[in-house]
Amino acid sequence: MSNITLILLTKNEQENLSKWGGWIDKLIHINEIIVIDSSSTDNTKLILKSLESKRLKIKIFDKKFNDNFANLRNFAVKHAINDWILFLDADEIPSSKLINYLNKLNLDNNYCYSIKRYLVYLNKVVYHGVSTTDNPIRLFNRNSGKFIGLIHEVWATSNKQTTINFPVFHYSAPNLKTFLNKLNNYSTIRAQELFKQKTKVNLFDIIIYPTAKFIQYYFWHLGFVDGIPGVIICLSMSFYSFLVRCKLWQLYHV
Repeated sequence: MSNITLILLTKNEQENLSKWGGWIDKLIHINEIIVIDSSSTDNTKLILKSLESKRLKIKIFDKKFNDNFANLRNFAVKHAINDWILFLDADEIPSSKLINYLNKLNLDNNYCYSIKRYLVYLNKVVYHGVSTTDNPIRLFNRNSGKFIGLIHEVWATSNKQTTINFPVFHYSAPNLKTFLNKLNNYSTIRAQELFKQKTKVNLFDIIIYPTAKFIQYYFWHLGFVDGIPGVIICLSMSFYSFLVRCKLWQLYHV
């Protein structure tokens, strides 16, 4: 199997990286981590450099985040020594089943691999709702496409796509305050992106989009099965949709 480069964006990720434990050493085909760090003031860089070994090389580039995460990812891909790229965030941890699967996977240049991702809220795994449709492309040959999108960047490719159902656990919501702060920041960037695309918004959009988002996640995708964490996450994602459209309306009226 080919060697793999892991690409990672960081900014003060000390707390998340401390949870990584020894899983990175178990992914036997990863021999390089490309880190794009945005002026971290904690021990992020020290923790990452401590992972370096004869087998695993760590390369850290200092670049300020400019609200265009796709450009940062593409920069990281460009500086990788390997053609095969694994894309993870500091608040994500692959399951042991995923690690075992990746260690045995025969990579096919005609395919990109999406990986099932489960959100973790207050250390409780949310299996439904927003997690139901969360299968981003995370493993790919760098010659097959490029990253696009200011936030929630995705790998755009004409290759065939296959899904690995062994999950990554996404610790994006350690508490409600942190989760809502992230949604507030992301909604600002998303609204600016839509504004640049000259997307219009009206009262109907501001009301119907958030309502439809909640119905989709809570009822259609069974968010209610996850109990109180399920309803909190579904309502939060509905609120994110509301914020995007309110901020977009504001951009047209300032």
